[in-house]
Amino acid sequence: MKPGLYPLLGPPASGKTTLAREWALEVLKRRGRVYWVGLPHQRAYVYRLFGGEGAVLGLEFMSFQALYYRVLAEVGRLGPLLPGAGRVALVGEALRSLYGEGVAPGEARLFARAIAELKRYGLSPFALPKEGEAGRLRRVYLAYERLKGKALDYDDFRHRAGRVPLRLFPRPDLVVVDGFREVGPLDLRFLKRLAQEVPVLLTLELLPEDLKPWRVLSSRPVRKQVLALANPVEESRYLLRALKRALVPREMGGEGLDPWEVLVVAPEERIGGLLLLKDEYGLPLFDGRERALADTEEGERVLALLNPYPTGRDLLVLGFSRLGRKALRLGLAGEEALEALAEREGLGEEWRAFQELRTPGPDVLAWAEGALEHLGVSLKEPFLSRLRLALRADRGNPLAWWRSLLLDESLSPEPNRGVSLLPPLRAMGVRARRAYVLEWVAGRYSLKEGEDYFLLEELRERGLLKGLVRRLRGLDPLFREEVSTRGEEVFLLYPEAGPSGLHLPLERGDRPEALPPASRLEALPHNSFAPPLPSGQEPPPHLEVLRRFRECPFRAYVERFGLKVRDGALGWHLLPAELERLLAHPEVGLWLEAHRAHWEGMRFWFSLPGKPPLRLDGVRREGNVVHLYRLLPQDGEPDLDPQKRWTEWYALGVLVNRKDVAEVRLWIWPWMGRPSLQYRQSSDKELPKAVGEVRKRAREAYQLWRQGAFPPKPGPYCHTCGLEDLCRKEEL
Repeated sequence: MKPGLYPLLGPPASGKTTLAREWALEVLKRRGRVYWVGLPHQRAYVYRLFGGEGAVLGLEFMSFQALYYRVLAEVGRLGPLLPGAGRVALVGEALRSLYGEGVAPGEARLFARAIAELKRYGLSPFALPKEGEAGRLRRVYLAYERLKGKALDYDDFRHRAGRVPLRLFPRPDLVVVDGFREVGPLDLRFLKRLAQEVPVLLTLELLPEDLKPWRVLSSRPVRKQVLALANPVEESRYLLRALKRALVPREMGGEGLDPWEVLVVAPEERIGGLLLLKDEYGLPLFDGRERALADTEEGERVLALLNPYPTGRDLLVLGFSRLGRKALRLGLAGEEALEALAEREGLGEEWRAFQELRTPGPDVLAWAEGALEHLGVSLKEPFLSRLRLALRADRGNPLAWWRSLLLDESLSPEPNRGVSLLPPLRAMGVRARRAYVLEWVAGRYSLKEGEDYFLLEELRERGLLKGLVRRLRGLDPLFREEVSTRGEEVFLLYPEAGPSGLHLPLERGDRPEALPPASRLEALPHNSFAPPLPSGQEPPPHLEVLRRFRECPFRAYVERFGLKVRDGALGWHLLPAELERLLAHPEVGLWLEAHRAHWEGMRFWFSLPGKPPLRLDGVRREGNVVHLYRLLPQDGEPDLDPQKRWTEWYALGVLVNRKDVAEVRLWIWPWMGRPSLQYRQSSDKELPKAVGEVRKRAREAYQLWRQGAFPPKPGPYCHTCGLEDLCRKEEL
């Protein structure tokens, strides 16, 4: 095989990897050496691909970065490595030197990504314009290069490897570059140099304009089946049953597939839920998501220490169990809330110990080393090295940077230990005998292409920036084709609807046949628990409970012991008990003084006797004139429509018929607003229709209430219910 570059072009699942493997096996059978260059997460897949043919010698998998390291090591041009977190920290230092304090890690990360892209395409800071945000990027890029000194980031290795002599040892007989959708110009330039000495087989789905394909492959048919499930829960359960049937031996009624022959592609946020169910179904599921240093058990403890708004869970992780359990049960978060809880429960000593542990001293590194020792972190250096970078980025506020760098620090991929659950990007370059794809709906599998913040599309077509790839290229169809061809046999599953409504599938499918039970819970006789519906003969506490009873009896029964706040009286609920404190408030006090004539003499939360009683927000009397107030929260909308509110209209009808009342006035008064007169009714005038309507509805509701049954009644008001689906718990 002659040296040269052999570009192999083809769509997903066209047989590019199969052809490359055949080439590699021919070389290996002659006792040659093969370098297989791919993405780091493909390592186990490639070795398993070749291991199926028996033992092979001479195959070495590596990433582009490892190949560049080897080239530089052979000529003695290696330098100190600056990791990805180090690049973000140096960019933060550069921003601080240019624009002062107050640089956030997110801002530094935005600049670091832009600098990495420019370096990946061989562009220096001087290729950027001097004006606008691009000019700002230019200045930060220059400062970053100055601060970096002799250290080398990942792209510096790429640059340097393209200029040094190629003295690879041991010398490969074939280099295969596989698993990439496309390669950048610097990588391509390096491969062309390498191809002058050894044959290089390059498989691609998109070919650069200046490169002609050596061979073009056409797509091969993949067996696909699209399955429609009712909702995400049914979709997950069906997937797990299908996996169980696929892995069960044939003699037990299954299909006898090996776990390594099956993979699942799912949106990243769905993978955690599937892993929670693996023990119930007895499935060897493997988390294929990229892991960060913060995702380790020790990393979780360090993150709990650094959380700016500590929670009960953080306290439990750090060993403060008594306070942690109470905070977790109450759902409290933040230092002020936890400190108040500790004082109330007599756990001040535990709280002070927690604060002492998380408060750094003058020497931050010494404090961090002691804290890591207390947390039982065995390998402290990875954490301390990130803290040193954080101190370089912002010595005044290093803890926020330390936390951010720990979240960003990626760990090496772990070898597969079962059925892989892969997010879409981690599934690229990996195939299996059978693949399941979840949520095959519009918008889910997208590269989310968008214009760059610094360099818009039109800038990428000018001057020295012409080498930059455009951000808006419409690659989503190709990406979806890649996702849907990850197996020789592919099952595309989608839920017909979810919490947000109906889904639009990418391809229409049919309802699958029901699969047999696959877990103990499913196999056991299933008698769903149906709690008895509430019943009782107690009278309703006030009229508004009857109104809610007409909407949903179950909700009215559970919520019948209402608070002032429930009816929209936020702010007003402090009166009259907190009147003195409110009058002393600089804003509220002035507002109350301006309307003293209304609230002075008012009776708040007054109950007018009756069946049921009328709980009035506010009542004030001036001689034979009665003022009724509907108190609303700040900027609250009036709600005196008979469909929404009964109390004031019913009270108006009752009071206006009393001999000592000549007139009833109905007011709306929002918190921090002006009282507004809505209606005035004198005793000699005919009652408004709203009074008769409310009386009729209240009478009907009271008759139903006396029957003592309170079943749930679904409706649009369920969206505002705070009972968290309590009425349907028996169905879960």
